[in-house]
Amino acid sequence: MLRKLNLFRKSLTESEVEVSESRGVRSLYLGSRTVQSSMSLADPYHLVLDYTKAMMSFLLFHDRVRSVACIGLGGGSIPKFIWKMLPEINICVVESSQQVINVARQYFFIPDDDARLSVIHSDGTSWIDSAGKYDVIMLDAFDGSGVPGGFTDDEFIRKIKTHLNYQGIYMQNFWSNDPQLKSRINQIETAFDQIALIPTPKGGNIVALAFCKTPSSAHVARITKLSRDLRRSLNLDFDDMVQRMRSLQSSQTKKLFI
Repeated sequence: MLRKLNLFRKSLTESEVEVSESRGVRSLYLGSRTVQSSMSLADPYHLVLDYTKAMMSFLLFHDRVRSVACIGLGGGSIPKFIWKMLPEINICVVESSQQVINVARQYFFIPDDDARLSVIHSDGTSWIDSAGKYDVIMLDAFDGSGVPGGFTDDEFIRKIKTHLNYQGIYMQNFWSNDPQLKSRINQIETAFDQIALIPTPKGGNIVALAFCKTPSSAHVARITKLSRDLRRSLNLDFDDMVQRMRSLQSSQTKKLFI
């Protein structure tokens, strides 16, 4: 029988925070049995969950990213990976729960704030009003039942776009069983020039990339080479990400890959 070690559990007004370990992997849960974040104890900076790997696909389309904002901290896998592996990028993380921040620091080894990393205790829907400009903004905020209210409003998506640089990219992680998935993807597609979708290999998540400016055909033609270069430098299977992007674009109105 698989042994599961419960390390931390605390009820909040809005949800329950729980940390457990099994087979050398530490995981975070927020108000449900859905894994919100996972960390390898042998390699804390490694991206364990497939969707976190897909969230790094912005590197295929913007080779001069210098600033990333993440709305939603969880266990901090993505900002931690960027901080460790991409030293040219500054990261701002916005998290509404102080308890989640504390747990991420204590159990998931989020580095202390420094010149490149800052973790802000704030509601993302309020923070965006005074945010600066970023090359990439990621929304990865979930509670026990899905994406919290406010993040699904048209007005919030419009605000996101105004805080992206000229060639900026907005990214959002979706649960693939979200009953509102199609309408939420249409919402993003309406607000931005172009989108690309990456389903995870096991089908649990879909990551959307929304472009303020549609990538040029010349850039798209170089994607295969870029994916191989990035695979060598970051040890992530970008070739597979591109294949999965291509496989899902058949249902899209505007196709990125011809």
